Amino acid sequence: MRDIDLVIQQTVRALLQLRGETAEQSLATQLVRRFEALDDEGIGTFFNFLLTELGPNTSLVDEAIEAYRRNRGQVELADLADAAESKRLRLFRTINTAPGGISCLLKLRTELLARRTGSPEFRPIERDLGHLLKSWFNRGFLELRLLDWTTPAHILEKLIEYEAVHEITGWPDLQRRLAPDRRTFGFFHPLLPNEPIIFIEVALTRGMASSIQSLLNTEPQPIDENTDTAIFYSITNCQRGLSGVSFGSFLIKQVSAVLSSELPQLESFATLSPIPGFAAWLEEQQPIDTNDRGAVERACANYLLYARRGDLPLDPVARFHLRNGARVERLNWHGDTSEKGQSESHTMLVNYRYSGQDLESNHDALVLDGVVMASAAVIESAGTHTTPAVAVESPDDVAH
Repeated sequence: MRDIDLVIQQTVRALLQLRGETAEQSLATQLVRRFEALDDEGIGTFFNFLLTELGPNTSLVDEAIEAYRRNRGQVELADLADAAESKRLRLFRTINTAPGGISCLLKLRTELLARRTGSPEFRPIERDLGHLLKSWFNRGFLELRLLDWTTPAHILEKLIEYEAVHEITGWPDLQRRLAPDRRTFGFFHPLLPNEPIIFIEVALTRGMASSIQSLLNTEPQPIDENTDTAIFYSITNCQRGLSGVSFGSFLIKQVSAVLSSELPQLESFATLSPIPGFAAWLEEQQPIDTNDRGAVERACANYLLYARRGDLPLDPVARFHLRNGARVERLNWHGDTSEKGQSESHTMLVNYRYSGQDLESNHDALVLDGVVMASAAVIESAGTHTTPAVAVESPDDVAH
């Protein structure tokens, strides 16, 4: 075993034997620095160490199980839970107290997630760390910030770096996205004050946008009484290590509340969203002429309304918005004419509409009954189908 691997393991053992907070933090700080020097082989060696030496004490678990069998009480159940807790959890909690500790833990979970397929034996470590991160990054600890051209440059650079939906091509592009008719909001955590956890980009428009190229390239427009729609056109999760920790739903709801307070004339909140799985799904279906707008729109409507993974929509973006209570509002032919848009969805984009009074009922329809809520126009585009989908019968049902 290499010297650095031995030193890290010895440091971990020493840390777990200590009970003084100052000494623990000192060793945790050393660990953080040494983790930074680990290569891929060293990280794998460290994970094996966590798995084999820092799991639960099986003898204590067996004793606690027997005690619970003899007397199935709440005290015995709590003792069993304590016995089943791995030593890794204490290590991770102590590392979190060191400068740079939370960033180190996020990197470790990112590495664990990357090894899910090739090294499934590391799943217990990933679950332990994921459990802690979910509690440390719950909504109560997050701060919503409006990001604009006065935001420090080192934070704005992160927007360019992390943007995953529509690439930010440079500072002029970013400046346009931060213009007065745009809003960008991000969630931040006290331990990562200069790193957005997730951010959302919003365009304030007259009516519902149908083209991302037009939306991004249009000159700034004045905000007045005719500005009636907020378009969420990009949501980006920035920290791979927080995969599985849900922020998007909270972000959309809080941003909607902020915008409603700032601009009471806003009548509609909708997305202009990609359909990343459509082209791949269509390849598996009966071939169609992808230059035929009617055929593509019909296939796209069927994909969004009826293609499923279990009881939920197959498309990941649809799954996210529909579980949050949105409905499928409108399909947009040539909505994204970029190379990415053509390869992922044959240029199709979709508007998901968020209506405050319908969010809960739409969510329940999907989760409880497997029903996708959609406008009458989208359901009509799909044609006759036996799988249930529901058009919202209301005066504002027609997309605009």
